[in-house]
Amino acid sequence: MKGQQIRDFIRRAPFTPFDIKTSDGRVYTVDHPEFISVTRDYRLVVYQTPEDDRTVWIDTAQIVALEQANRPTAA
Repeated sequence: MKGQQIRDFIRRAPFTPFDIKTSDGRVYTVDHPEFISVTRDYRLVVYQTPEDDRTVWIDTAQIVALEQANRPTAA
């Protein structure tokens, strides 16, 4: 289940940045666990953009890949 996998990525200690890729080709960069959350039923991911303070709701059915990033965690 993708929602559970994302929740597992969020809870890693220490946190490791990751990317969410969706079926329409978008990539959401998660550099800090406070930028993202998952609904209780795991059907939606709530992503907060760090640049412009925008909130994006992502249907987990549209997620095609989760990739661990090789970059430092945001401060």
